[in-house]
Amino acid sequence: MRSTAPTVYADESNSTGENLLDPAQPVFCVAGVCVDDDLARQVVDAVSAALPSGHGEAKYTTLSKTSKGRSILLSAFGSLAEETIRACVAHKRFMVTAKMVDVLVEEFAHQNGYNMYADGSAVALANMLHAFGRVIGDSASFDRMLQTFVDAARKRTRASADDLFASIAAYQSTTQPEFSELSSVLQLTRAQADETFAAIASGKVQDLLDPALPSLADLCSGMGQIVGDFVLVHDESKIVARNVELLLNMDELPDPARPGQRLERLPLVDIRFSDSTAVAQLQIADWAAGAVRQYATSLVREEPDPFAEDLKDLVKPWLLTGIWPDLSVVENPRRMD
Repeated sequence: MRSTAPTVYADESNSTGENLLDPAQPVFCVAGVCVDDDLARQVVDAVSAALPSGHGEAKYTTLSKTSKGRSILLSAFGSLAEETIRACVAHKRFMVTAKMVDVLVEEFAHQNGYNMYADGSAVALANMLHAFGRVIGDSASFDRMLQTFVDAARKRTRASADDLFASIAAYQSTTQPEFSELSSVLQLTRAQADETFAAIASGKVQDLLDPALPSLADLCSGMGQIVGDFVLVHDESKIVARNVELLLNMDELPDPARPGQRLERLPLVDIRFSDSTAVAQLQIADWAAGAVRQYATSLVREEPDPFAEDLKDLVKPWLLTGIWPDLSVVENPRRMD
């Protein structure tokens, strides 16, 4: 029996906080690695030795820009083929529609006695809006609606619920008649929007749109299924640091999909912070997060990316469930017992 808990090291790629509609960075990724100290140091030292003297820390962003750097990364990943590496990605634009459904529509339904999580209709609606919103109505109006929601939900901006519902009405006016019910449901949620934005303004709700926490929770759940309970060492992160107690005590929170029950406990013994200049595994986590993010970004953009294609077979086994659109939930809704 293991006398001490294993350690998982995690880092992020393309973290833009609550700015989910930055076209230059459409995907967020967090990756975790469970790698022996000696092997991690050997791999990082080998990468450093292959670089010119004075290159500095070998970050994924820098390495991936040159053919030599890409070759070095592929060699490093080859040395880690047998190691435990997992990652979660978030499609940032999809997260906007998912959050609109989550905090507006689902809350409205819940207050009227209907649990949209239980039968999967919340996820289905988020996917339908993401996939078809720009088709069933004016695309520019739809984009403005999403941006106004993001602006209103970010405490530092001046956009208000009035602005959001003006943009919802403008989009609704362009929606094709046969799809009017799909878009008009948002107009029913003014009370929920007022309540949500008031909670954000007061500081009661923080980080509503940041994908870091839900992605990290999914990563921890997935890693725990492989290594059991573990100590998490995360690269320095303000959002993770201010939510340590939440992550460690997730099982004390109610589960919205199962009334009367609590969320599952995350397999965390402790959460600590360090940086990649001091910990070899955090450098490897940076490479893994960057590689998965690059592959996922190529899927979002649907544009040729030769290096993403080279990475595909390496990174696909690392991927866990993430915040990602999936139209199959619309075609095959969850059945209720």
